[in-house]
Amino acid sequence: MSRQLTVINFFKKPNNDVDKRGEKRGTDAIEDEGQTQPSASAERASGSKEVRREYRVQWEQEFPCKYVGIIIDETTNITVEKMLITYLTLQQKGEPETVFIGNHTVPSGTAECITGKIKDVLSGRGVAMARVVGLGSDGANVMVGRKAGVAQQLRQNDCPFLVNIHCGVHRTALAARDASTAVRKVSAYVTTVNNIYTHYKNSPTRTHRLHELQKEMGEHDLLIKGMRANWAAVVSELREEEEEKNCPVAKGIRKRIQTYTFPALTHLLTDVLAVVNRMNLIFQKEDVNISSISPVVRMTLASLEDLMNGPGEAEKKFNEASQDGNFCGVTLAHVDAQTFSTLRTEYIAEVTKSIKKRFPSEHLNIISDLDTVLNASHYPGGAGSAFKSYGQEALERVCDHYGSQTGAADPLVQKERMLRDFLPLKRVLAGSGNPSFKESCRLLITSLGEMFPDFKTLAEEALVIPVSTVAAERGFSLQNNIKTATRSRLSETKVQNLMTIASAAIPLETFDYAQVGARFKSMRTRRKV
Repeated sequence: MSRQLTVINFFKKPNNDVDKRGEKRGTDAIEDEGQTQPSASAERASGSKEVRREYRVQWEQEFPCKYVGIIIDETTNITVEKMLITYLTLQQKGEPETVFIGNHTVPSGTAECITGKIKDVLSGRGVAMARVVGLGSDGANVMVGRKAGVAQQLRQNDCPFLVNIHCGVHRTALAARDASTAVRKVSAYVTTVNNIYTHYKNSPTRTHRLHELQKEMGEHDLLIKGMRANWAAVVSELREEEEEKNCPVAKGIRKRIQTYTFPALTHLLTDVLAVVNRMNLIFQKEDVNISSISPVVRMTLASLEDLMNGPGEAEKKFNEASQDGNFCGVTLAHVDAQTFSTLRTEYIAEVTKSIKKRFPSEHLNIISDLDTVLNASHYPGGAGSAFKSYGQEALERVCDHYGSQTGAADPLVQKERMLRDFLPLKRVLAGSGNPSFKESCRLLITSLGEMFPDFKTLAEEALVIPVSTVAAERGFSLQNNIKTATRSRLSETKVQNLMTIASAAIPLETFDYAQVGARFKSMRTRRKV
């Protein structure tokens, strides 16, 4: 069975708290469709237990993984209800998957309320809380608070081996925002850009005149000319408006963007934000795993260090084009390259500081240690002392986390056996071509599990620890596409069913209409029209 069909067959079942409403659940769903058929609602209710049993058995057959991770996020829908979306991260034979399991209303956004809802949702799906070893969330205090956040409550009461990761995409975006806010001139630049947008958004006449100037100055090649055509056109249009209408707003904006700092900073931001955006895009990939975090952070910091030592490509082009205080035929005001040099150093340093703050090494320790132990591509070459001693300290920390008695929970691994098996494991993986993190985990789960049972357990856990909450963000976009202003009366159950179908994304050419039709007909005798 395909991945998509497996997801739809299991996760389309109704959630537990809705099932408790019995026949009323079916009636509500029918009313949403504008129908009144009590027999159909009773039919749905009577079959719910059988369906739940069927899908729970299928869960055990299709998803025999011992451990899962959860991705959660909260938002507000079109009817101003606070929603909590939940995804599971799983692995099948060493291949990680992310599946949608629900989008539920929560009465409040407190940590206690969110924690309770998570437990209800997972228990309704037959997932024991002790199997949860990873949590992906945003960086809000309600989620990651050290004393009473959702992660801490789950760790204390139900999931003692939980590893919580603040979404890498959120961290990157917050790092860029923090840097812009901390540097006064960059913050003023952002305000100016917003003022330009507002100035033209509220006037079709200004916008039309600006487009005409852009075409003339960019020779109809705006995608290539970019900054030069657009900036010069804005300056010209604002100057014309200032002279013709004596507009103080146009004058104020023009004087700000005609300074040397504005175009110079625009080109600097092009270089810096390209580095940050590359990091962001990597964390948005579906196949990203814990082995990606540290290398990507190091790569980003190294790229920022390069920019600190010298201008990037965009800034070089600006320096070449802005000779004698002119840029694109426009005379710049307040030309002071030394002041701008101080600004660029301050801004790049602030971005670097923000990224280090958002990705602290102490929060990534267990993640880095798992990568060190399981990622054979990092093992030293040869069979000397460096190879034999590699990863010993990281393994000790991993054993302390997963191999210690935590409350009433038994250890997940045996520390003594792991320490004894580590060198043979390294030799086996090195002999297999030093595979990557993901491939090493797959080999441990599918081929080497009997030989190295504790490392198989580590691999099963490592693959399901979520690195980002991109799936949840996309889920909310899907929710907003389904429950719109014109469909605001859709019930929670119906929205979840539609989201489940859309999340599975089954191609029409592979959908088994005959099976669905046969199932529909078998539910009751229907009158032919």
